[in-house]
Amino acid sequence: MVEPGDRPRRAARLRPAVSLRAGARVRHHRRMWRRLLKQLRNWRGHAAAQHAAAADGARPPLMVALDSAAHTWLFRVPRTRGSITDFCAMIEKRLPPGYASLDALRAFQVSFDELLTNVVAHTTEFPDDPIEVLLKRDPDRVLAVIRYRGVPFDPTMQPAPDTAAPLGNRPVGGLGVHLVRTLMDDFRHAYIAGFNELTLHKKS
Repeated sequence: MVEPGDRPRRAARLRPAVSLRAGARVRHHRRMWRRLLKQLRNWRGHAAAQHAAAADGARPPLMVALDSAAHTWLFRVPRTRGSITDFCAMIEKRLPPGYASLDALRAFQVSFDELLTNVVAHTTEFPDDPIEVLLKRDPDRVLAVIRYRGVPFDPTMQPAPDTAAPLGNRPVGGLGVHLVRTLMDDFRHAYIAGFNELTLHKKS
């Protein structure tokens, strides 16, 4: 049985603990707001740089978080060689740490450079339409889908080059797609409603 005189003493003992928890919450919220303000300043600086580039006639690649909790990101890459170079650098700098192993990241960078360059070099239709690249990380692999508007073209149907033949007897070209096949665990093509879609899988 609790005596009436015990309650004030118990309340006095609980008061410092409650005060400590309240102080911890205040410090947590202050740290959270500092991080948000820093992110806002970084975002404003990035947006200003993009507006300046647009004013100069350049169109930088755009990165959109479709679902950052599900590790899903969308990139829109203008159909220029310089934009492809910027995009390949961007995925290394701006994807969250640990998104993919270094080997997987390098394999995707090489594959993106090859496949997107082929689009710019060989697809003359719809030059103002960007190339879309979707990246999604699953527990044991990374999925990428390259999507662009144009006439049907399936690079996965290209025959494998004869790497044992003398150099003088080999046809020009074809090694880039062979390299993508070698680097990726899966490489597929589909043509859907006027868009080419290239799907790449890589274990990570």
